[in-house]
Amino acid sequence: MTYKLSTSHWIFPPIIMGILAFLAIIMLIQRALKCKRQGTPFFNFKNYHFFEENWDKVRLPGTLILLVLYIPSMELLGFLPASIIFIFLFNVLFVGINQLSSIPVAFKTKKFWSNHDFRSLLISLIIAVVSSLLIWFFFGQVFKITLP
Repeated sequence: MTYKLSTSHWIFPPIIMGILAFLAIIMLIQRALKCKRQGTPFFNFKNYHFFEENWDKVRLPGTLILLVLYIPSMELLGFLPASIIFIFLFNVLFVGINQLSSIPVAFKTKKFWSNHDFRSLLISLIIAVVSSLLIWFFFGQVFKITLP
């Protein structure tokens, strides 16, 4: 196998897809064996609901939108800035969007660290910056794998 530095980021997607396909086959075999053992049909759509009752109607669409926007933002901004922004946005999405309203309150009262929501946003920002920098450093600099 020839190794070309400019296309080294193409190595992992086929490996990951192969692993996912292998695991999917294992899951299908396990499902088939369970259905055979219990005498139930493999596909049972009677009383089937894709979403549970009272499912979170913000996080799933928000996650899908952020994932779709992350790809072109890497092209536009580069890997590191886009990753920092989107990891922060994912953290905000899953911790609670209502925390964003604490930013003006914290600046108005000048109580940044004592404001729980503002502190949580600051920690999310620190996590986004540190994790993105670590990923960039280890993959891009140490292992010499090109990042998108």
